[in-house]
Amino acid sequence: MTTIKLMVCPHDTAKNPENWYKLALYLTKNVGSSVIFKQSIDFPDFHQQLMNGELIYANPQDSVQLIKEHGYLPIARPSNLSDEIVFVANKNFSNPKMTDLTGSTISSVGSMMVTKIGMIHLQKNDIRPAKINSKKSWMAVVKSIFRCEVDYAMIYKDFYDSLTEMSKSGLQKIGETKNGEIHHNVLISPELKDSAQAVQTCLLNMHKNNNYGQEVLTALNIKTFIGVNSDEILKFENLHISQKINDYGLKSINSSRSTSRWDS
Repeated sequence: MTTIKLMVCPHDTAKNPENWYKLALYLTKNVGSSVIFKQSIDFPDFHQQLMNGELIYANPQDSVQLIKEHGYLPIARPSNLSDEIVFVANKNFSNPKMTDLTGSTISSVGSMMVTKIGMIHLQKNDIRPAKINSKKSWMAVVKSIFRCEVDYAMIYKDFYDSLTEMSKSGLQKIGETKNGEIHHNVLISPELKDSAQAVQTCLLNMHKNNNYGQEVLTALNIKTFIGVNSDEILKFENLHISQKINDYGLKSINSSRSTSRWDS
């Protein structure tokens, strides 16, 4: 029996990693291969082991790299999930609102693709921050609010949702994007292209399994898996920001190589 190593973006295993073991078990029972979930302790560990992954649930940025540089094949994505930004303010502010971000310095992870979604949202609403204070991780962004380095921040929604209630109590949520343009994806190694169809079919039909399949999807907060192709994912790089990134003090989000792009 063929063995397939499943790897998952660490943001998605921070809580309830056992649900991904359930997905591996479901796939094992239905695709004729032994699917083994390898949990990563953090993003450095995830990226160090990435090329050993044969089936990967990857964020938008990693998805682009896996396709362009390593020939991975996208086979599915959640139908109901997209990568979005939450806008927050320091808890000590009285009735903060989105328009207050104009002229302010905002913390975010400038090298991450989802930050671009936040910038697009601001520009569509004619909100112009003075500068983006770029951090190396989302936790560093949160800490910059707690330490009063900045008054506002843009945070990856999944990371914000994973924060404890105690951490959230130090923040005020003032806005959220609902762009829907970028998303996580399931990709399979080119070495396993002969298994791609079987794995894809299994994922796309999970919601029809009223027993274990639907149970696993519900645990993962995924309504259904739907098909996805390389062209759709590679378009992530072409999200347009009218204002130059450097005008906000940020490095290019589309930089193909930088140390910070892997920190999350």
